[in-house]
Parts: sequence; structure tokens; C-alpha cells
Amino acid sequence: MYGLSLGETDDEEDFSADSGWIPWFCALKGHELFAEVEEEYVRDNFNLYGLRQRFQFYEHALEMILSSEAPEDDDLADSEFLEIYRDASDLYGLIHARYIVSPRGLQAMREKYLKGVFGTCPRVLCDRQHTLPMGLSEELRAAQVKIFCPKCEQVGPGGTCSV
Repeated sequence: MYGLSLGETDDEEDFSADSGWIPWFCALKGHELFAEVEEEYVRDNFNLYGLRQRFQFYEHALEMILSSEAPEDDDLADSEFLEIYRDASDLYGLIHARYIVSPRGLQAMREKYLKGVFGTCPRVLCDRQHTLPMGLSEELRAAQVKIFCPKCEQVGPGGTCSV
């Protein structure tokens, strides 16, 4: 679950049930590195090739990701829901990894980079250079996300997300 509390969002804004699972998930504290994957991308079976066999609750997880409603507090207390949520968050992470190398995904990540969403390099000589997230493994939970500074070309510890 990426070490997060499911109910915490980045900003004070409460998400309505209409906002959907993807915006809700991306707004959770610690999920700043995620871009919102377009629903049409998630619905395209070509983009999901090879993922089905990796998840016990694939169909339910995909349905959760594509839901137009954010989870409610009651859902977060249900152990069955949490099992599906774990698969949904992992599935979304893998879909996200594919999406961000597509033209639209690259644009979404570029916008986040230009806004400084991923942070800045702590080195004085880098003069607050915006950084980029960098995954070290394609395997889930194999390594924590690192942060790369394009100015000094150093890789440092990342945020709370674990890929």
C-alpha cells in the first residue's frame, strides 16, 4: 500500500464521489509521483497486455481503478475491499509505468517536472534544480523510487512511494 494512510489527501479539498478513483488515488499523500492516467488508456486492452496473470483480483482491481466513485470510509474498513485495493494500487502502478513513456504520459510528467512537483536538488550548486523520479526496478516493491537531478546527475533517496 506504499506506506500510506488511505484517507489522507495532499490538499484540504474533499473529493466528491464524482471525482473517481484515479484522481482520488493520485491525490493521496505520498502519491505525488503519480500522474493521472487517462481512463481511455486504462480501458485499452493493448496497454494492459500481460498484467492479468500477475493479480489475484485483476478484474475487480481494474473495475475499482475505472470506478467513477472514490472509496468511502466504510469501504476502507472492509478487509475484502483492502485486498482488492492492494491489487488495484499495484495494477495502477504498473499501468502508470507504461503510460508515462507514452506521448501523453511524457507530457503529463513534463508538466509535473516543470512545476517542481518532484522536488528540488538539495545540493547548493544545483540552485534548486527540479528533480525527476526514477524507478530502479520493474518488479513491485523491489526498490524504492529514487530522485534524479539532471544538473549534477546524482541519484538520491526518493519520496515515500515504493515501486
